Amino acid sequence: MRGSLAIEAARPQWLAGLRAATAMTVPLIVGWVARRPELIWAGLGGWLTMLSDPGGPYPTRASAMGTFALMGAAATLAGGLAGLTPWAAIPALFAFAMICSLIRVHGDTAATIGVLALTMFCITEGSPAHLADSLVRAGMFVAGSFFAILLAVAVWPFRPYHPVRAAVAASWMAVGDLAAAAAKVASSPADAAAWESLVPLRRRARDALEDAREALAVARAGRHGETGRGLQLLVLYEILELLLGDLAALLEALRARAERHEPLPPRAGEALVEISRALEAIAEALVEEGSYALAAPRLEASGDSALLFSRVEGEIRQAVESVQALRSGGAGPSPPGALSFPEEAPSLRDAFAKASTELRHALRVALVATLAQFLATALRLERSYWVTVTVVLVLQPHAIATVRRALQRAGGTVIGGLIAALIARHVREPLALGAMLFGLAWIAVSVRRINYALFAALVTPVFVLLAETNAGGGHLTRIRILDTLLGGTLALVGAIALWPTRDLERMPALIAAVLRADRAYLDAVLHGKGPAEAVAARRRVGLATANAEAALQRLIAEAMPPARIEPLMALVAYGRRLSASITALGAAPPSSEYAARLEGILDALADAAQSGAPPPPVPPLDDLPAPEPAQRLARQLRVVQSALARLG
Repeated sequence: MRGSLAIEAARPQWLAGLRAATAMTVPLIVGWVARRPELIWAGLGGWLTMLSDPGGPYPTRASAMGTFALMGAAATLAGGLAGLTPWAAIPALFAFAMICSLIRVHGDTAATIGVLALTMFCITEGSPAHLADSLVRAGMFVAGSFFAILLAVAVWPFRPYHPVRAAVAASWMAVGDLAAAAAKVASSPADAAAWESLVPLRRRARDALEDAREALAVARAGRHGETGRGLQLLVLYEILELLLGDLAALLEALRARAERHEPLPPRAGEALVEISRALEAIAEALVEEGSYALAAPRLEASGDSALLFSRVEGEIRQAVESVQALRSGGAGPSPPGALSFPEEAPSLRDAFAKASTELRHALRVALVATLAQFLATALRLERSYWVTVTVVLVLQPHAIATVRRALQRAGGTVIGGLIAALIARHVREPLALGAMLFGLAWIAVSVRRINYALFAALVTPVFVLLAETNAGGGHLTRIRILDTLLGGTLALVGAIALWPTRDLERMPALIAAVLRADRAYLDAVLHGKGPAEAVAARRRVGLATANAEAALQRLIAEAMPPARIEPLMALVAYGRRLSASITALGAAPPSSEYAARLEGILDALADAAQSGAPPPPVPPLDDLPAPEPAQRLARQLRVVQSALARLG
């Protein structure tokens, strides 16, 4: 319940909401004025196509929205025809649900397109039409979709590199936020909880870097030559990859000193504040016009952190030169060589692998949606597609996420139904009603990423009132609420009964993946394999840790016993801390014998995590001299060994 009421730390997307509301209401207004009720399908096409907009570079957006336009048109045609015969409707829904759910393997954008296309299939199957009418619907849907694409990509200023600059700037700002928070922690370094509060910020910085990486890849795809601006944006991305690793290593060194009750280097907090200001100035200079006083800070430190401060200072200085070249159009620094080769994208073949989460989810959606359609038909429910649409929108790959979405959908629909009833009673003028629906649609899309319950509460009146206008009655509010409750209940039962994903069983493999990624990163750093391979290895550590953290958060939400959760929390936390200590080894490498022992320990711990066997004891390393980063890594490996022993 607490999770369903949570407000995500995101800003309202007012421009996206305005575009979505415009794409929906313009066809509806034209249809009302011209007395062409079939234009409601163009409005629905515009609305759903706007929801499929993933944001980012224009080619990415146009490709995703165009793909949905074609899939949505096919769903409109196929659903309308399949619904004519009840015995054809059931297997057709099952097949289409499987296809739309399996494409989730291609990522979040593909998952969104699949859900929206399946939603369209459910709507038209619930309101069947013969071939001629279905073709008209599909044509109207495509027209509305391409009107939405025109609004999203062409009407607003078309600047090919602006989304890339925004993505790169956001990544610099995210790392700047991490440095600013670290500066506050440095003022009270003995507080362990304060150091832990930096973990979400570091994860957010990694996510922002992944967005920038994807934006750069799309912008550069198919280009035969690199433009000067494109090159400097690439340079800034690569510099930040290196800087984030060095900053994480620096923070880990400071934290280790605090844990040993040693004082931090003088002016460490002030230096972090200067780093934060420099990073934020770089981010602002990337996207804002005007003059900026860009300069690298002068950082002074001593001990094992001195070299890390020096590396961060040098990376900021190189970034300042790159930003100045980007703004002036002159020549800037050359890339530091930290960009790795693109990794192979997942394919549908991966979805059919043994114990595939995507395959189980696809079967779950297909079976529950088919059951919902069968029950709605048997019970002769009016607007029966509201039941199947609720199932499609509520069911998530993980049970705890389904419970949260069901509560949000049901609660939002009830509140939205009450709002619709009040509007229907007190607003009679069509112009005022249209303006109110436009405003609700605008706000709904704007806050969609903040809280889904709020989105459902705002969007329910829009579609209930549109449906009641076409139906000529005021009885559909109650039907919408009852259908939503039935669909939500079926989705909850399906999530719990059909192949529920058990994160507790998956955690050993996820922890092993983190440790093996740390081991690969250690190999890249110790053997000097170059910036590209080292950055790629550290990136894989971040992605593996993010997967483990997501599963851990779901376990915590399920109120698992603390004795099972505590060692998992330690393993996930230290999986990330290991990578920071490994980064520091690049500045102070140990002897080859000491390095070989560290590699052997990590291999043994990863094997133990994968097999569930008791981990072997960490052999003593005190007989060999080693720099502080290597000793710190050895201490952290002992913590990992202890947590694995408690987990077993």
